[in-house]
Amino acid sequence: MDIELWKRISGFIDLNSYPELPCPYCNKYALRLDKDSIQTRPVNKDSLLVTSRKYRFEKERKQTLIDKSREASNKSEGFFIPLLIILASAHAEAVEPTNGNTFLFNSFFECADCQQNISASGMLLEHQTGMSQSSSKAKKIKVEHFSPSIFIFPISKNVPKHIAEELLDAFKHFHFDPPSSASKLRRAIENFCKDMQVEGNNLGRMIKSLEKTHPEEAKYLDALRQIGNEGTHGSDVAELDLLYAFQVFQFVLELYDRNARYNELNHAYDKLAKKYEKKKQPQQLPKLEQLDNAK
Repeated sequence: MDIELWKRISGFIDLNSYPELPCPYCNKYALRLDKDSIQTRPVNKDSLLVTSRKYRFEKERKQTLIDKSREASNKSEGFFIPLLIILASAHAEAVEPTNGNTFLFNSFFECADCQQNISASGMLLEHQTGMSQSSSKAKKIKVEHFSPSIFIFPISKNVPKHIAEELLDAFKHFHFDPPSSASKLRRAIENFCKDMQVEGNNLGRMIKSLEKTHPEEAKYLDALRQIGNEGTHGSDVAELDLLYAFQVFQFVLELYDRNARYNELNHAYDKLAKKYEKKKQPQQLPKLEQLDNAK
């Protein structure tokens, strides 16, 4: 899982440097933004402050930086240094995209490998001053919706459908509503615990029961439960924390691939045992739990 890629596109990014993404059809990192397909419509900034979590966050973050710069200017002695700080702050505020023109946009991404397409929509910001408005270099975008959804990490065919569906919903919500994404991840974890047939009427107790058979996975899931709770009952979920949670859950889900490889290996072992030890009762490979406990 490429955390840096998803971290990069979680905010506004230059239109001309939007990275290639994993294709949901062929899983190759060859999905490219078709800039010629972009269509925009102006949108009121005040409306975005209410409806867009990312736009509101960026506005508040940039304003905090500007306020700190002004505070430093007021504390500086002399004439020229405070003047330079004031001019630098004024320029930064003038060319800051969130203070420029705001648009909603629709577009398409095309896979360079399989030539399939997906649609994407979100926000486009354009410098109001300092650069020509027609220049694509002055534009930044934040994709909030991909259709079909893009896999933040590949979901193995061995993962049960009811887990994969919740996880794909978590991937979808990551781009515009991280708390909802964390809540969906929590539901995927609950389904994982149910699939392990553990006891408990809530997630905390199920993870506690899971310790008996899968202690390592239980340890990781208990940490993920906290971010899932924040997404369900609160709103303070950072994209980076969520990406780390996805990475950890990816490791937990590899249990299904390990089990599948074990079953294949056990089948091959039985064939060899029957062929070369006909007079002996075929033995079975030790179970994965026994191998884990022997470590």
